[in-house]
Amino acid sequence: MRIFGFLIITVSLLIVILSAFFGLSLPRGLKGLIDSASFICVMGSVLGGCLVAYGSEWGAAFKLRPNREEAAIAVGVYKLAARMSIGSGFFGAMYGWIAMLGSSAGGGGMDMDALYGGLAFSLITILYGLVFAFCLFLPLQYYFQHQLDKDS
Repeated sequence: MRIFGFLIITVSLLIVILSAFFGLSLPRGLKGLIDSASFICVMGSVLGGCLVAYGSEWGAAFKLRPNREEAAIAVGVYKLAARMSIGSGFFGAMYGWIAMLGSSAGGGGMDMDALYGGLAFSLITILYGLVFAFCLFLPLQYYFQHQLDKDS
């Protein structure tokens, strides 16, 4: 499972880098607030990181009625997921900023589409990281923490 986690992280970062620097075209309906490269940047890192850290034990994070040991594992998984979500959002921002600055460094003038595309990518990736951390992973962490406290 841990090797699979490293593979997920590598593939997701490769897709993000290709999208940020070479402009993988997205379907028209996915423009705006839905950006698949930003989603892959955040969730690929979270999924891969949790697999690397917890291996096959991370399945305990998806049980509705966990026992004490499973609840403790789930709290750790979601705590890690929240931190990785925020961190990967800012990694994606760095990719977007580097792509944005790289488009303005050309000798023939600035490419405004690439400039705004890099800026949009960086902001959307930060947004995804924060939304997943504070609206999904943190409430799940508190749910499992409550389950753990209830058992004591």
